[in-house]
Amino acid sequence: MTIRHIKKINGPYKLMVLVFSLLGIIFSVWELIARPFAHSYNKGLAYFSMNTWLESHDLLEFLLVGYASFYLVILAIIAVQFVFRYATLCKPSMTRRFGGCSVIIWMTYIMFSGAVYGGSLYYLCSPDEFSDHYMRRIIYDYYNLSITHIPRFMIVPYANDNSVRWPNLHFLLIGVMILGLQYFIIIFCGVRLNTILKQQLRQLSTENRKLQKQIFKALVVQTIVPILLFVLPIAPFLVGPLLDIEMNFPAGWMYVILCLYPPIDTITYMLIVSEYKRTVLVMLRPVLPKGIKLSTEISTSTAIVLAR
Repeated sequence: MTIRHIKKINGPYKLMVLVFSLLGIIFSVWELIARPFAHSYNKGLAYFSMNTWLESHDLLEFLLVGYASFYLVILAIIAVQFVFRYATLCKPSMTRRFGGCSVIIWMTYIMFSGAVYGGSLYYLCSPDEFSDHYMRRIIYDYYNLSITHIPRFMIVPYANDNSVRWPNLHFLLIGVMILGLQYFIIIFCGVRLNTILKQQLRQLSTENRKLQKQIFKALVVQTIVPILLFVLPIAPFLVGPLLDIEMNFPAGWMYVILCLYPPIDTITYMLIVSEYKRTVLVMLRPVLPKGIKLSTEISTSTAIVLAR
């Protein structure tokens, strides 16, 4: 729909919308192949694959790392969109840095964010004798699986004598830092955008004012949805081992919640931005009863703002 029917959205913002949608599609397909699962037990967390039809252990480990990386990639592209909207309203000249060859810069940023998270998972949470021994009985009792035969990553930040297992702890700290960076960008730009919009809306045309409100509202929703579906569900499992809290339960339901993210985000975005609603109505025109009139005109100012 964005490529073929949304004609008034152009430039870097259209590319961001397309990249964001593509990430959602890849995220869903990736989950079907990787079949990620997790089990939290006291001070340990096992992150493993339930895929039974791929024989390559290394490939499944790569898929597990890639799935975890999407967590940060999606948040990073949201942060980039906030920066772009901030630049559009505050420093229009900066928007040039988001288009053309400069696309490589922000694309590199979102990929780098995911790579740091996924890379730290791979290098700092690889299973060892202690972590396998700690989770072996739990994995067998709950899933009837031998822990040494499944692709896995283990997070056990404390040994039996309560000494720190630094690689696992470093992963948790890196995850918190890079996650915090994305939300710092989002919150900073969001607060500034809200202040600027209140000051400048009176100077804009009615159509422009409506559009700016829609774009800002869409960005806010795109931030809240990952918090509800990504951060809140997964936080107890990441913080639990760090605090050495007594717990023992499967976390497979968490991935069901994560899978809800792509469709929910897409639908809410289409409902908020009127350009999509108009396009949907036009596409439905042939099947709608006669006599229903559809308004599909969008002002030139709308196209100019979205093309920045």
